[in-house]
Amino acid sequence: MLALWKETMAKRYVILGIHDGHGAGAALLRDGRIVAAVSEERMRNIKNFSGPPVLAIGEVYRIAGINPVDTNLVSIVGLVRSTAPLVEEDSLRVKMFRSVSRILHSRWFARTYVRILHRFRTLKEIDRCLAEMGISDVECTFIEHHLAHAATAYYQRPWDQDTLILTLDGAGDGVSSTVSIGTGYDIERVDWSTYYDSISNNMYSEITGFLGLKRWEHEYKVMGMAPYGRSQYCIDKMRRICTLDSEHPLRFRNILGPYGKNSQGKLRKMFAGERFDNITAACQERFEELVIQWVKNAIEETGINKIVTAGGSFLNVKANSLIRNLPEVEDVFFHPACDDGGTPIGGALMGYYHLCKLDGVKPKRVPLEDLYLGRQFDNDRVMSVIAKYDEKLEYEFRDDLETCIAEKAADGMIVARFSGREEFGPRSLGNRSIVADPRDLRVVRRINFAIKYRDFWMPFAPSILEDRMAEYFVNARPARYMIEAFPTTERGVEIPAALHPYDYTGRPQSVARSHNSGWYSMIQKFAEITGVPVVLNTSFNLHGYPIVGSPEVAVETFLESELDHLAIGDYLLTKKG
Repeated sequence: MLALWKETMAKRYVILGIHDGHGAGAALLRDGRIVAAVSEERMRNIKNFSGPPVLAIGEVYRIAGINPVDTNLVSIVGLVRSTAPLVEEDSLRVKMFRSVSRILHSRWFARTYVRILHRFRTLKEIDRCLAEMGISDVECTFIEHHLAHAATAYYQRPWDQDTLILTLDGAGDGVSSTVSIGTGYDIERVDWSTYYDSISNNMYSEITGFLGLKRWEHEYKVMGMAPYGRSQYCIDKMRRICTLDSEHPLRFRNILGPYGKNSQGKLRKMFAGERFDNITAACQERFEELVIQWVKNAIEETGINKIVTAGGSFLNVKANSLIRNLPEVEDVFFHPACDDGGTPIGGALMGYYHLCKLDGVKPKRVPLEDLYLGRQFDNDRVMSVIAKYDEKLEYEFRDDLETCIAEKAADGMIVARFSGREEFGPRSLGNRSIVADPRDLRVVRRINFAIKYRDFWMPFAPSILEDRMAEYFVNARPARYMIEAFPTTERGVEIPAALHPYDYTGRPQSVARSHNSGWYSMIQKFAEITGVPVVLNTSFNLHGYPIVGSPEVAVETFLESELDHLAIGDYLLTKKG
């Protein structure tokens, strides 16, 4: 008996988390700690890739140096694989669902259709991938979409007390929002909203589509435009789309009708004659109204005021700031990989706690430390790529590359930095970033029109030395993941290129040496040269593509843009001619 107990206590846990829908990817957990996580879009250079992440699955094992045969459990996120919202498919199934839209409002229907469709889900490519790695006989479990979101934030929270868990997104497994209580190692769902009642799909994404932008991708452009408009001209109209359920204050309620072609016709009539910017302002304000009241209701209902959040809707940094500043909120943790791409982490964590419970073993809870969980490439690999472009590139080895980047940026040049392990999640956090001088507004036009090819109104972000943050931002605190917006102090005028051009708020990354010593050193050198401990940071990619994932893509992106330099590995690249 004692020998069996010792064997159980010494057991090592390796859990593979997989998400094969929109923003597919894989994460690998070892003994409670996420040791690798990769998005399939970075492997294929296809933004928001949806499908089996077979390349990412193999890559997380390689990164972690773990033999796949040591895997204890494969944890797949989603009872039903979701590639895109249902109404976008031109099929008989969709037309039937539209014709019974009133039934879609039923919570019974939302649960039942997921349970039925789950039985028909196929995993042929994932099964083939696991078989090739020799783990086809490993136990496999499915984690409901919003439970994975909840687990991502709750199990990586920075405190140990009971926690209010909020998830909010377009939809997943028939659900669009949840309110749960986390106690110890358990998550108990209190209430939820159906996909039919999604405020993200019915309002924010539909307004995004109505304005000629791409749904489920360009919502951030609506948020970026909102400060330019005046919401009062059409806020009353916006309030006729979604509301909170008066009888169930933790649920949202759709009052416009099913989203899709029908709702677009209604929106055209509703907002006829209204200005683009005023519509975005009203959409953002209504979203904030609903979310803030929902958070207040959840705190009142549960009596818990320490909050964690996940789900793609919490990429709305303006709303996050309002939540943070609510007097009812004691503390809040916005998980930075909160969109669907982050769910493999939640899936792996949920699987780990499940196995520990079955084995009677106390789990090891590891708070989020950083998101540098992806691939890195040595100088040999970098040189093998550079050699292919000998006629187009000049390069030099620099043992002081961080100083070189700082000097180039201070001289008005725009430099891409490809260094160390790649960041997991939707934000570039220094290792796959474009760097420029935040004092110089001229770089904004250059980056927007010659490199990123993006809309003129979209702001860039500042990366700032964490110990200097209070000089530039009001209510400064560590903000290492670009998940909250802050108003600026009077010194904000020094860094106009890295702030929102209308309201002078910023979405900063505070940089601590302990999190990323190379990135910290570069910003510190820039501060020594300019007196400003801030650089403009935007993701290293062209518009419509994911953040660069390999040296090959990095060099191609450099050549196809008007970047001045590429710092990759220990080399500084310049274009010939």
